[in-house]
Amino acid sequence: MNVLIDDKASVLKNMFFCAMMSYIDKTSHIKRVIVNVNMLFWNLKNNSIEKHIKDCLIENNIDIAVFSEHTGVDFSAFDSCTDYRFIEGMGGCEKVVMLTKKSIQVEIKQEQSRYALYYITNNEMRYIVAGIHLQDRLTTDTATRIACIGRLVNDIKNVENRCGCKNTIIIGDFNANPFDDELLQMNSFNAVLFKDVILKSETRTVDKIQYRRFYNPIIHFVSENTKNYGSFYHTNGSSTPVWHCIDQVLVSKPLVNSIVNLRYLKRINGTSLLKNIRPDATISDHLPLFVEIG
Repeated sequence: MNVLIDDKASVLKNMFFCAMMSYIDKTSHIKRVIVNVNMLFWNLKNNSIEKHIKDCLIENNIDIAVFSEHTGVDFSAFDSCTDYRFIEGMGGCEKVVMLTKKSIQVEIKQEQSRYALYYITNNEMRYIVAGIHLQDRLTTDTATRIACIGRLVNDIKNVENRCGCKNTIIIGDFNANPFDDELLQMNSFNAVLFKDVILKSETRTVDKIQYRRFYNPIIHFVSENTKNYGSFYHTNGSSTPVWHCIDQVLVSKPLVNSIVNLRYLKRINGTSLLKNIRPDATISDHLPLFVEIG
């Protein structure tokens, strides 16, 4: 009789142990999936500001950073003195570069003069990241810029298909504001500012042709309360918002509900990035863009 009781107790113990191990395995998997990713984009104005960059990465626990106008910075030096590594380009794009934490795996999938496409993995995390620096309005017209964006959107689709991943993030200097043609036109980014629109339909159909949408979260985070105004200060012209949100992030439909935080950083390690209410050009004439994805 005691033997039977012992056997039953042993069976119950094993069942409880297996159930607990299964629960731990499932919850640990969930924990890996929901780990947030902190991203940074910064147009550096070709200034040599390695210390500010390093402090910014550490203070904001940045996982993935993209930079433009970067010729004043020796990014290869970051490999030896930080937990970050410089992603060496293939020579096809001189406009943007990337730093990531050394634990993150990065493959450069395509480069063009104005953008680079990366496939990024880390445990359960899988993203296509497009780092961009598009043409400015002083040197190119709208049609030229939209043609470049059309090529980028097509290249993104091709890379997504090759990698089997639709978690796409486009981040960088768009040289356009959220309501400009470059962001809104259907043959450009076709970027919508309201979640419900893209959640209802990922595409817009015109003359039986489908145009893919991206989501632009910017207006949810621009606020008088937080003084999160924009990245670039410019007062010229008869009609100007003064603060311009030209440094932005767009995401594909699967990531619409994943934008936890978005802000333009105004201080790094106690140092103000502003001078007379505008970005301090001795550091950069753009404020860095911080994006938290969870």
